[in-house]
Amino acid sequence: MTLLILDPVWTTQVQAQSGLPPCPGTPVLLTNCQGTYTYPNGGKYVGDFQDGKRNGKGTYTFPNGVKYVGEYRDNKYNGHGTLTLPTGEKYEGEFREGQLLKGTITDPSGEKYVGEFRDNKYNGHGTLTRPSGGKFVGEFRDNNFNGHGSLARPNGDKYVGEFRDGQPDGQGTYTFHDGDKYVGEFRDGKPNGRGTHTLTSGQEYVGEVRDGKYNGQGTLTGPIVGEFWGGEPGTAPMAKYVGEFRDGKYNGQGSYTYPSGKKYIGAWQADKKYGQGKEYSSNGQLLREGYWISGDYYGPTPPANLKVESGTHVKMIEDGGVYHVPVLINDALKLDFIVDSGASVVTIPADVVLTLIRTGTIKEADFIGTQKYVLADGSTVSSGTFTIRSLKVGDRTITDVRTSIADVNGSLLLGQSFLNKFKSWSQDNETHELVLQ
Repeated sequence: MTLLILDPVWTTQVQAQSGLPPCPGTPVLLTNCQGTYTYPNGGKYVGDFQDGKRNGKGTYTFPNGVKYVGEYRDNKYNGHGTLTLPTGEKYEGEFREGQLLKGTITDPSGEKYVGEFRDNKYNGHGTLTRPSGGKFVGEFRDNNFNGHGSLARPNGDKYVGEFRDGQPDGQGTYTFHDGDKYVGEFRDGKPNGRGTHTLTSGQEYVGEVRDGKYNGQGTLTGPIVGEFWGGEPGTAPMAKYVGEFRDGKYNGQGSYTYPSGKKYIGAWQADKKYGQGKEYSSNGQLLREGYWISGDYYGPTPPANLKVESGTHVKMIEDGGVYHVPVLINDALKLDFIVDSGASVVTIPADVVLTLIRTGTIKEADFIGTQKYVLADGSTVSSGTFTIRSLKVGDRTITDVRTSIADVNGSLLLGQSFLNKFKSWSQDNETHELVLQ
């Protein structure tokens, strides 16, 4: 919804008007009078004048049908007024120096905005109601939801929290129309980060989320489902899974505790026990160990054709054709690193190191001097060296990581001092994921 704000330039001769004394015919003599002025382009003003300018109350009708009725000061809209467009859009409220300040905009479709303006755009606190039934109440910037607010959707869903550029982004609570609820972090309109998902079925997930699905380390408790329960709906007993998820399913390493207390600890794939694991009784006694295939126990040795998908899958972020992976430094600061197998150590630019020092993320005791490093092209350089106490990628944490300092124009590189701590690692070019095992 956009209203065109026009403020005409004075160019006219007066026409007589009843009421107060008619204005003289020369603009500079228009003082404490009312008059009607018709402009050469067809525009028309009827109202009060002071010191040769539109001052007071008046009506201006533009040649294209736009009409303003309200208060003026020094030829500009100032005070209360109503601006109506030929399309049916209408603004009523306060103006300052010809600009919308605070008021209500409506249009023929039924959309309505009530709130603050700046630069003739929604800026500040406001309420936007859509004909579909959606409603937003909160902070706007440049016509978009930005800041804290609440969004009610036509289907009955509701989000309360932080917004950026019209999308949920930051900390928030999303309540679904069926009663399910997610409380946690959002990015780009979807749950991303850490959060808690509570379902009306009685299940609750607490952990990492990516693109609206359980991804990473998490805990799911509640009525058991799927292969573990064949009884009547709503009668399932409680169980608990703690471990790795991928795209909403158990994938990777995890433990599953049955209602009876029996427990399985091992590998999972697509919600099924798949790979190496162990099964324990409720009193902790080892019942069996070996390999499972699609939920069924195979035996103590794996079949020759067993293919297990394991490891942590971390979504990489594309920026200018280069893929980065989010890394949490010392459980305090998360930054995006480039995965670089050609770098012998993790590398951080000097300005970032200074920020880490100022925030207390790294301390003087972490620095261990200067060391020579071999670059990917075979050349050697000397660089300041320090130890990062912990680096976390996905749900995998590596401690005591040797790190070098690059110049301020350098990049954040996730090098071999981190990567070689894993049994294996790879980059999936199809899904753009870093796989750590």
